[in-house]
Amino acid sequence: MAKLTKFHAGLVIVLAASIPLVAACAAHDERGSSEETPHASVTSPPPPSVIDVTRTPPDISGSTDTLVRLSDRTGSEEVAVIPSIKAGTIAVATECAGEGKTTISVGELSTYDIPCATAPETTYNEIGLGSSRHNVIIAVTASAGIHWGLSVGWRPGHERPS
Repeated sequence: MAKLTKFHAGLVIVLAASIPLVAACAAHDERGSSEETPHASVTSPPPPSVIDVTRTPPDISGSTDTLVRLSDRTGSEEVAVIPSIKAGTIAVATECAGEGKTTISVGELSTYDIPCATAPETTYNEIGLGSSRHNVIIAVTASAGIHWGLSVGWRPGHERPS
């Protein structure tokens, strides 16, 4: 491995410090200089890999109470511990984008996988509770590179699937 000499270290510092000056000169030249001068090529950084859909938590507008609303997340995490949920319906809306899957865990009530694709998609699930539950842990396990958002809500009553 090559050693970084004092000369090379100084050169790196000078080059790094001159980048804003080159960008400022290029911006100045573009504003109306009548002289034909070559412009420095300034490239902007690539847009962030954040998916727009996950900037706002998924919609759970049919819920009476909002328990969790998260957006623009990556990786796996224990999202929340809900101290008490009364009998009724828990609504879980998940958005994800990227190649892979997310696994949603709603305490001991339900665990399910959601396949994710390049284009953002929303998945909506409901869990009927016949009795109240305590200390319900909401967790998301996501494949690497997955961007996700999650909303959990509650409303009274529940209907059994037909």
